[in-house]
Amino acid sequence: MTTQAPVLRTAEEFNRTYVPIYKAIFPLFINEKAQQYAAEVGKLNFNTVEAVGDLDAKEITPKDSDIQTVSVVEGLKAFRKYFLARKYRNSSLQDASRIDLVISQVLDHNLKLQDKLLLLGGGTTPSNVLNNGLFLSGDPNFTLEGETAEIAVSGDLPDLADFCRKVMATADKADQVAGRKLIIFYGEEVIPSFTSLFDTGVRSVRGALQETLGAEYSMAKLPQAVTPDGESGWIIANLDQCKLHYTELPKLLAQGVNEEDLYTWHNVIMGSMMLEVLAKDGIIRQPAELESE
Repeated sequence: MTTQAPVLRTAEEFNRTYVPIYKAIFPLFINEKAQQYAAEVGKLNFNTVEAVGDLDAKEITPKDSDIQTVSVVEGLKAFRKYFLARKYRNSSLQDASRIDLVISQVLDHNLKLQDKLLLLGGGTTPSNVLNNGLFLSGDPNFTLEGETAEIAVSGDLPDLADFCRKVMATADKADQVAGRKLIIFYGEEVIPSFTSLFDTGVRSVRGALQETLGAEYSMAKLPQAVTPDGESGWIIANLDQCKLHYTELPKLLAQGVNEEDLYTWHNVIMGSMMLEVLAKDGIIRQPAELESE
């Protein structure tokens, strides 16, 4: 029996035409500050500096013999580089039309995993994350508000005006740091308010917030598939004061045909990432819940 080897597109062609079903959050942080690193497993340390002491300028008089010195303290942040890879094999005797479908499903799953790495950094608490993230972080510039914002309830429904006031309170704090802002709403007790209409049925909550906050702000919803169980609230990230460190984004790395053993092989890869906060309150996470009776 003679079997004709399947004809495969190149990995580059596949990646170029792949259309994801899952809408990921991490691309929102791939901007001019983001940095990709070589495909090598390891650990990178970053030295940080912070000016401390009295930073106010002093008037210099004829009697002054020196100018006050600003002190600096150094800190350390680490990015752990690692990779996650998957291999898919398909018998050359089977229908080759399913290959692209399977790889697309694997990539869609990896996009969700990449979002989880961005959010949780491979950890379960801020103290055990491998890499600081958007939801869990040990970065000293990351702010997790200690008090949960309680959204008032009017009858059986959230008070949308109170919801807007609570969001604006966080925005007022975030606005102390210059830069473009992204608000990400998450959780079943918050997203319904964000997507609601006011009683008039004409104006949306999202539209009202956007009008009040202005063009400096953009908004997004965290996909339910990657939202930690039982969590609700919002995150304000300053895109100009965050830096994404990453190794490899989800993609088909390579594929080929093993003619001796009659199968095709397809390697899919993705890598770790870390969200560094460059200024205090560059990321503020505000947990929230509906007011209990």
